[in-house]
Order: sequence, then structure tokens, then C-alpha cells
Amino acid sequence: MSRILPAFGLFLLAIAGWMPGSALALDNARALQDLDRVKTVYDVRKKHPDALAGYLEAIITNHENLLKEGVEPELAMVFIAKSVQYITTEPETDIEMAHQGALDRIARAVERLDALGVHMEACAAATRYYGVDNDTLLPAIEPVRSGFISVMGYQNRGYALVPVY
Repeated sequence: MSRILPAFGLFLLAIAGWMPGSALALDNARALQDLDRVKTVYDVRKKHPDALAGYLEAIITNHENLLKEGVEPELAMVFIAKSVQYITTEPETDIEMAHQGALDRIARAVERLDALGVHMEACAAATRYYGVDNDTLLPAIEPVRSGFISVMGYQNRGYALVPVY
């Protein structure tokens, strides 16, 4: 019985069109046709640190996949609302105790995104509301007066909006 369940799972994945290695054949050629650069702003408002960590890791993968497609990514991120509680070197004690693993993943992902050239900002209105000192933001993240204004500015400069709610 123990070998039947994994085999059945692989069977289901196979008929769903996914098998290890088949992802190599996938691309986004139709959507990226004739593009050599993509400008995107991520409006980041995740309420839970585990979800935020997962999405930041997915954005790293987006960057890598755009390069595989031959498209230069020009990415920006604006942290708004509760997400600012998780991008600080001094999180509230209860958050740190309950979510240390996620906070570590977030810090590593922010460091990696910075190394990839992704510009990151945090809304100072949100940091003020949630009691986060702007001086304690992770080093790669720049505080700005208003995250909404940043998102507006990026969109008016031709950046596509990707909501991360």
C-alpha cells in the first residue's frame, strides 16, 4: 500500500500534464513576444509572514524565469499595510516568537532580491501605523512617504502592477 499511493500521485500528476522535467518545456513566449524588457511594480500587502516569504521567493523565481525567456526584468516592490511588520530587524516580540522561520526566509529573500537589482520601498504611513521604526527596516528597503504614491508613480512611468495581497 505504501508504494501504491506515491505511484498513484505520480499518475495523477502525469495526467494533469506535470512530471519532473516537463517544466523545462514550458515558456511564456506568447505573452512576452517582442519584449526585451519588463517593468513591474509589486504592491505587497501580505498579512501573514509565511505567505509573504513564499511570495518573495516566487518573485525571485519570476526574475530568474524572465531572464530564461531572454527578457530583462526591471522590478520594484512597495511594501504597504501589515507587511511592513515583517521587513524589520526588530519585529514585535510576539511576531518574532511565533514566526521566526518565516522572518528569516523574508530577510534572505529581501537580500537576494536586492542582489538581483530589485528596488524595494516601504510605506512610512504603514510603518508609523504598525509601530515599525523606519531605521530598523531591512537594509535593502527604503522608506517612502506614501506607498500608494510610489505605486502611482511607477504605474505612470510604465510599470505593470502586480498586486500581492
